[in-house]
Order: sequence, then C-alpha cells, then structure tokens
Amino acid sequence: MSTRRIAWASAFLLAVGACTFAPDLSRFSACDASGGCPSGTTCLTSENRCLPSCGEGRTCDAPGSEDDDSGTTTDAGATTDAGTPDAGATDAGDVPDAGPPALALESTLLTEGIETQPYSASLQARGGTPPYTFNATGQLPAGFSLDTEGRLTGTPTRAGDAFLPVEVTDQGTPMKRASGNLLLRIRPLLRLAGPGPLADVPLNRAYSERLSATGGQPPYRFALTSGQSLPTGLTLSDNGSVTGTTAQQGTQDFRVEVTDSATPPQTATRVLSLTTVDAPGFVKCLSRAVPDGRVGTEYSYTLKTVGGSGTFAWSVKSGELPPGIVLDTQQGLLSGTPTRADTFTFVIGIADLLTSDQQTFSLKVE
Repeated sequence: MSTRRIAWASAFLLAVGACTFAPDLSRFSACDASGGCPSGTTCLTSENRCLPSCGEGRTCDAPGSEDDDSGTTTDAGATTDAGTPDAGATDAGDVPDAGPPALALESTLLTEGIETQPYSASLQARGGTPPYTFNATGQLPAGFSLDTEGRLTGTPTRAGDAFLPVEVTDQGTPMKRASGNLLLRIRPLLRLAGPGPLADVPLNRAYSERLSATGGQPPYRFALTSGQSLPTGLTLSDNGSVTGTTAQQGTQDFRVEVTDSATPPQTATRVLSLTTVDAPGFVKCLSRAVPDGRVGTEYSYTLKTVGGSGTFAWSVKSGELPPGIVLDTQQGLLSGTPTRADTFTFVIGIADLLTSDQQTFSLKVE
C-alpha cells in the first residue's frame, strides 16, 4: 500500500474519530496473510480490510454496486406531466362578461332657455346599447316638441322650471329602457322697461329720472350704446339714474343698453328720448310715460312734476290701473306687484291749491 493512500486512510479515520463516527468496515474483504488485496483495493492494515483505491477527487462506488451500462439516468428535477387541466375549469383571473352598463338618461346636460326665445337642445343617455330612441311619456311644456333622436325644440312661453317626461330605449337584446322627468330652466327675458319717453327736462332746473328693467337677473347695469349721448349737462349712471341740469332745448333720442347679472348675461337695448321744456309757475306733470311692468315682479315709479305750491293731490281721473298696482295720492307713486298681463290705460290728475294738470298713461304688463 502506498504511503499516500495510507495517509489518506489514516486522515479519514482520524476525521471520523474526531466526529465520534465509527464506520462498519466488515462489509469489506479482509487482507490476505501477506497484506495483499484484490485489484482496485488497498489493505488498511490497522483494520485488516481491503478498502477501495479512491483517492482525493474521486468517487467511490458502493460495495457490491455494479455500473449501469444502459447509459440512461433519471433527471431528479423532472416532473411527471399530470395531463392538461379540465377544459371546463374557470380561470380564476377571468371576469365574467357582465354586458353593457345600465341605461340611464343624462339629466343635467340641458342648457337653460329664455322665455319667448327659440330653443334647441339634444337629450343624452348613457349605458345600454346605442343608438337610442327617445319619446315623451306625457305632455311636454307648452311650445316644445321632441323627436325620436332626442332633439328638443320650441319657444317657451313663460319663465320658470319646466319638466320633460321622457323615456329612452336602446338597441340591446333584450331592449333596455329608462325614464324620468328632466328639468329645464327657463329664464325670464330681460327687457329695458323705460320709461319711454323719459319725463320732460325743465330748462336750467335740477333733473332726476330713473330707468328700470324687468326679467333677467338683477342687479342691472345701464349704459349708453356706442356713439350715443344725452343733452349737455345730463349723465346716465350704471344704476339707471339720469341726473343733471341742461340748457339745451329740443328733443333728443338716444339708445340705452341694459345688462343683467346672469351667466351668461342677457342684454337688451331700447331707443329713448328726452324733451326740454320751460318751467312754468303753475303745477305741471313732467312724466309723459311710465315704465313697463311684469307679472309677479315688484313695480315702483314716481311721477315727476314741476311748479305749483309743492303740496299736491294725485288721483286716477279715469281708466283702470293694473290689478296689484296702487297710486299714492300724496306722493304720486305707482307701486305694487302686477297680477295680470295686459296694457292698461288711465288718466292721472295732479292739483295744488290753485292749479291742476293731468296726463294719460299706458302701462304695459307682460
């Protein structure tokens, strides 16, 4: 036995001994009397056993094992194909097809309308299976019509909230339907109420008149349109007040524009006029017209005078004031809230202790 092999075997036994490991060498054949062993083995004299000649870097075959000449090995990492999954199984990651979403009317997309003004809009729906078919399920507001494609057209006759009873159906199988009452807001039309013409202006006397508007959304802003002017010495404030003193004689026309506070704002224009007159000593009614009114809207206008003693008595001489409007007989103030639309003609009289005057007016209520 070579010195190297004996040293390796001794080191092996020492290492085993250090680990308190006692190998069973009885399965190896004994050395012969002269210390010889079969080919491929070496005698370990301390144990008198023939051990395999497998030095460092080699692998010893287990005793009694035989080389497998088939050349094939079993890959320990391979797994057996258990077959394909059941074709009827549901992939946990799949979401069942729920179909199109529920059909619904879009209820907040209608633009606002304005009374007496042509209106057009398209109803909208969502979900279901387009295209959609629209139908009215009840009486539409006066002045409106609806076609099957959802086009709503017409001219609203009055301001306020209108409700549209509508149904929409889709093209799905089975067909879906949705219905509701859609809100349509109708804004009141803005008008420049006047008065037109304004009260006469006494020459070289302090003057004050007030323009007014109806409809729209207060507060209002008044202004002369481009290129327009008042008689020299008079000005128009954005609140509608016309004030000042003028020596300019005659009648002057001018165009005024009023704008409301809505979003988007409405505007309205009107041609008005002013006439300057001499200031007599006797009482005279300067007002030649009164502003227009609106049903359900508060009304107020003070008639203008010049001359006289300053203590007057006002009265309705003939005709009829609009229902809801009364005359203050001491101040010449027409005020109240009109309740009926029409044009009302009446004669207002004014008198002091010595003289009197009267004027015919037409008050249009819309």
